[in-house]
Amino acid sequence: MTKGSSRAFRLRMAKQKAEALLRHEGITTFPVDPFAIAASQDITVKPKPDTAEGVSGMLLRHGDAFGILYATHIPSEGFQRFSVGHELGHYFLDGHIDHLLPKRGVHTSRAGFVVADPYELEADHFAVGLLMPAEPFRSALRTYAPGVSAVEALSRLCRTSLPATAIRYAEFTEDAIAVVVSTGATIDYCVLSETMRSLPQLAWLRNGVPVPKDTGTGQFNASPDRVAAT
Repeated sequence: MTKGSSRAFRLRMAKQKAEALLRHEGITTFPVDPFAIAASQDITVKPKPDTAEGVSGMLLRHGDAFGILYATHIPSEGFQRFSVGHELGHYFLDGHIDHLLPKRGVHTSRAGFVVADPYELEADHFAVGLLMPAEPFRSALRTYAPGVSAVEALSRLCRTSLPATAIRYAEFTEDAIAVVVSTGATIDYCVLSETMRSLPQLAWLRNGVPVPKDTGTGQFNASPDRVAAT
């Protein structure tokens, strides 16, 4: 098994671990409540001050007791629920606690597929599987016409952020779509559906490259007044 295939396998297993947890808990409908799952494990969950930017959440350990703090500087319920799901990933995934918090202390996370650390990516994928489990998500997807409106409807159904929902949508749709997330003038990441990846001579936007100037986002960024008004 190559390094790339091994990584893909671990990320797939992270999602499946979350889905197995839902089956064990008897959770079969949307939305999934990560706060209730944490409470079922005697994990205290609290918001952290909205002045603390750059960190999506924290997993705290003191002996056998655990707690979760989630970020509030981004006023998005979907982002906050994903952040709690991410920390639950660190709690439930094999090897995470031993690596990140062997005895006591605080582990800070940056959820949302924005870092390449394998433990953070596995926790992100656990959160995806927890909040948008494959079978019910795929079933719900079929009830909507393809497009952005489907992503928005699924986001409301699952109470997840638009970026996270779009990524899950790309995983299951049969249409050729790309999910591109950028900060300012820089691409954070790009996710392609299987159909999109199969297109010949496809130019893949890499992490960290500039947003193409001839795109809608590039044209928007070129107008300081429009950016300042948002």
